[in-house]
Amino acid sequence: MSNPKGSCRPESAPINFFRSIPIEVPLRMVLTRLGYRSSKTVLPGKQRERLEQTIAESFTLCEAQGCWLRLPIVEKRADATVLAEGVVLQSASLASLLKDSHAVVLMASTVGPEIVAAASEAMTRGDGATAVIHDAVGGQSADAAMGWINEYVRRQLSRSAERLTSQRYSPGYGDFSLEHQSLFYSLLELERLGLSLTSRFMLVPEKSVTAVAGIESARPLETPYETP
Repeated sequence: MSNPKGSCRPESAPINFFRSIPIEVPLRMVLTRLGYRSSKTVLPGKQRERLEQTIAESFTLCEAQGCWLRLPIVEKRADATVLAEGVVLQSASLASLLKDSHAVVLMASTVGPEIVAAASEAMTRGDGATAVIHDAVGGQSADAAMGWINEYVRRQLSRSAERLTSQRYSPGYGDFSLEHQSLFYSLLELERLGLSLTSRFMLVPEKSVTAVAGIESARPLETPYETP
């Protein structure tokens, strides 16, 4: 795996930044993350109202931002995918996902430091319930921002008869080691979003996500069969 000290991004590959991503409160996913099941969990009206109010207040602390970058695939191996400038994504499962791809999209999303700080402060004052809600809202909002970027890129690619793979991989998933986070950090210039990277390859602030998806040629529509 390449691990550049500086950015190894080709000059012809611009990074596309979103300084404000218009996501909505991911209420259903937050409730699921908190352990609530619509068919089994019953909350009294006032308790449900207080919970949703806290979730809404937590969401105001999230500032969704992100970016994406397209890079061509120059070599495919059984256990790795080589991108431009010798960038190597070492993962057999990712290589399998990208088997029909000719390029990749690297993406990152973050909701900023405020929600993380609020969760820490709530825990410090002994309010574990609020801390857990802040944590859930931050995590799901970062995921929602990533989903928004994914959908934006998908729409852009459809104009050139291309499409994204149905799945995306993040460093730390399966055999795609967390060490790849350093590549994402460098290639996407994530310091421009206020992010930093620890010696253990963890993004700071914590509620930040990176992912890679493949770009494939869209199959042409089949010609309808016409009866003579």
